[in-house]
Amino acid sequence: MTKPETITVSRIEGRAAVLEMIGITKDFLGGRVLHGVDLTLSSGEVHALVGQNGAGKSTLIKILGGAFRDYGGFVTIDGASVSLRDPRQAKAGGIAVIYQDFTLIPQMTVAENIALGREPAGAIKGTIDYAGLRDHAARVTADLGIKLPLDLPVGQLGVAAQQLTEIVKAVSRHIRILVMDEPTARLSAKERDQLFAIMRDLTAKGVGIVYVSHFLEEIFAVADRVTTLRDGRVIDRSAIGDMTLVRLTELMTRGRRSAAGNARTSVARSGEVGLKLEDFGVPGRVGPIDLDISSGEIVGLAGLVGSGRTTLARAIVGINRKARGAVSTALCLKRPQTPSEAIAMGILLLTEDRKREGVVGVRSIAENISLAALGRLIAPRGMVSFGRRYSLVMRMISRLGIVPADPHAITANLSGGNQQKVVLARAIAAGARFLILDQPTAGIDIGAKADIYQQIDRLAQDGVGILLISDELDELLNLSDRIAVLRRGRIETIAPAASYDRARLLQAITAGNSSQ
Repeated sequence: MTKPETITVSRIEGRAAVLEMIGITKDFLGGRVLHGVDLTLSSGEVHALVGQNGAGKSTLIKILGGAFRDYGGFVTIDGASVSLRDPRQAKAGGIAVIYQDFTLIPQMTVAENIALGREPAGAIKGTIDYAGLRDHAARVTADLGIKLPLDLPVGQLGVAAQQLTEIVKAVSRHIRILVMDEPTARLSAKERDQLFAIMRDLTAKGVGIVYVSHFLEEIFAVADRVTTLRDGRVIDRSAIGDMTLVRLTELMTRGRRSAAGNARTSVARSGEVGLKLEDFGVPGRVGPIDLDISSGEIVGLAGLVGSGRTTLARAIVGINRKARGAVSTALCLKRPQTPSEAIAMGILLLTEDRKREGVVGVRSIAENISLAALGRLIAPRGMVSFGRRYSLVMRMISRLGIVPADPHAITANLSGGNQQKVVLARAIAAGARFLILDQPTAGIDIGAKADIYQQIDRLAQDGVGILLISDELDELLNLSDRIAVLRRGRIETIAPAASYDRARLLQAITAGNSSQ
């Protein structure tokens, strides 16, 4: 393709195109992942980008953010051709990207992360005016209506607060184009509404927004247009008024239905306890809690953000040393003090933050899947049998449909849905008898969700006990045998999932929290 001397600025509904991506291609070692993708964003427009995990969405927005130097095609901003070969060039072009995987520095405070790269100079040359830095962060968060602990290191925050920090960091600078990759995946309903209000304010000022979300209902609430990718190609581009939810789902999945559409047949509790909690909790935060989960049973844990769900999950596997009370399984009556002890008891946690605590991004698919199963792969001479490991890894890749099906592929290069499949494959490969799944489908599309739902159901059929933590009501209702509602660190009710519908479950979760 020959670079054009000039590129005509197109208009959509009378608005000038702030961004045009023309014939974008990108190759990795495994082959081409983007095949001549075009994307046009108008001033003041919210343009949704959808597709299953692996469709090329993340690669396209990383190109826009300057993460890849070796893309093909052309990019224009306000009609002028630009090169986006590194993040600095993207920022100079007025582009801000909020990635699904956070780019915050854990050791720095919220205020320092918001001002990162734009720190005000102090009175002495080479120093930073930290008071001014904090005042600026306070003004920005107040203007946006967002409350954050500005002086706390972001590494100590929950995922939702980190997401809000990323949002503030992005919109606190002068931008023309804002790219948002799954921005609401870890936000409460109130925080989501705050984000939508911020988006309305930005578009009113002429900012164009590229919006990526697997919550398709959100697309219809916020977008003006929607572009659908499949296998690295644009297969549809429509005004949102010309699109329906059914049609969009069909475009993404080739007509495939989500497994969440059908409720799981509830198991008869066998009486064989897979996990038992007695007078268990973290003083001042969670508990005391009594709960038993049978082998093959799925217990959903419902609650608002901040109710203590993740704190409970981490305490069960020994991450929180302040935990008190008893955790027992059929294999061991002693509460695990470390995650390694929990694994020895047959208990594994799949955390909500797959980037920091799930996958080892710089390692291969094979290394990630076999990580917790090495003890089962020891050959007679005391060494890991690579033949056994290869056989196990390939079975897991086939079972979960991991793409690419290359055990040597680096995990960081996989889509979010395939990374989540790798984490789940690791738990299956380790032979866990009890799993704690914390937001197992956060940030992944409906196709990958269907695959993971099928695996969760299959695990339960194989006798694995599961504690399922999710913000998605349909996920809890359709996968769980029983649902426990956690409020302010305590289980308020526990009942068969069949006794709830969406309205009753939402009421149970929010009772006594009308202000949230």
